[in-house]
Amino acid sequence: IGELININGDGTPLRYMDKPSKDGGSADYWSSGVGNLDVHYSSGVANHFFYLLSEGSGAKVINGVSYNSPTSNGAAVTGIGRDKALQIWYRALTTYFTSTTDYKSARTGTLKAASDLYGGTNSAEYKAVAAAWTAVNVN
Repeated sequence: IGELININGDGTPLRYMDKPSKDGGSADYWSSGVGNLDVHYSSGVANHFFYLLSEGSGAKVINGVSYNSPTSNGAAVTGIGRDKALQIWYRALTTYFTSTTDYKSARTGTLKAASDLYGGTNSAEYKAVAAAWTAVNVN
């Protein structure tokens, strides 16, 4: 997810979605202190959720770049692919999110979007959304 973009000119990415804290300031998981961070650093929780939802947890190589995405609870997350993750996020963003959406309501909105798009609470996509949010400590 943008692993080949060299926006800083030194080979480092703009963001580390697999483990946001690799930038020295972003949060990998939700905690009560996330709200005290600059918005660019507190967004690490959502970035990590999206990475886990699309790519899954654990070690892998994508486009020649090595990743090893951990979870807050140590559980493995199986990704559903970028296309499905994008569709779920977009549906939630345009249908369920408002200006006051926090991480808890983002979880609810993306679960509703997954249900809308992929057929209810028993779908693999719905279960993956729930697992990815749990993996970033949003329950």
